[in-house]
Amino acid sequence: MSHPKLAFQSLRILHALMLREMITRYGRNPAGYLWALAEPVGFIALLWLVFSQISHQPPIGKSFPLFYATGYIAFYWVNDIADVTGRAVHVNRPLLAFPPITPLDTILARFFLQALTVLVVAMVVLGGLVLSSHEDISVNMRPLFLAYMLATGLGLSIGIFNSWAFARWPVWERVWAIVSRPVFLISCVFFTYAALPGAGKGVLWWNPIVHIVGLVRAGIYPSYDPVHVAPFFVATIGSGLLAAGLWLLRCRAHRIAEV
Repeated sequence: MSHPKLAFQSLRILHALMLREMITRYGRNPAGYLWALAEPVGFIALLWLVFSQISHQPPIGKSFPLFYATGYIAFYWVNDIADVTGRAVHVNRPLLAFPPITPLDTILARFFLQALTVLVVAMVVLGGLVLSSHEDISVNMRPLFLAYMLATGLGLSIGIFNSWAFARWPVWERVWAIVSRPVFLISCVFFTYAALPGAGKGVLWWNPIVHIVGLVRAGIYPSYDPVHVAPFFVATIGSGLLAAGLWLLRCRAHRIAEV
């Protein structure tokens, strides 16, 4: 089969898998997509209610919901994409019996759908909070776009690696759920990197999500200067995981399909 025909077939497979994902996860009713907003909005509201009782002023700006949203949205981008793509092979294993469909097809279909979903959620949540805020905010799209690209890339890389690990060792899915939970607490969602003591900065700098949070806040708060942010570091981590995950999927795709 010629390369154009192969490319067209791959696109048709991705399109069909994405439609299947949309119907399975959100249903045929457009109102089903509102559930995608429920988690981030509810969690940000909970953070606002709890921490506004502790402090009268957020670390940056005047709005508690906006400050926590800039941290949570960055974490949400990475975590949600990693979670959804990581389970792609497991939930779509019956489809792998069809020769044209590969494990990578199921992962990419979920990735594209989820990347679009989290982008829309971020636009609605952050946009709504910025418009309703009484602060003098000048949104800078450049760091926001960079943060989104790094977050989706990192989430996809983690998801591809985990999709292989989940399929080969089902217990790893439980282990990963336990291990990944504390990451939320050390991703600068509740505080700023500058507020940490010297030892804390040295440790948390190695968390790539901290850099993505810094970029999101730089895009929302004009006065915020994230001197700690190193996009190349985040891209390097993501590239390494992506290369390892793709190699494992390519070399052991048949074994995964048969597990």
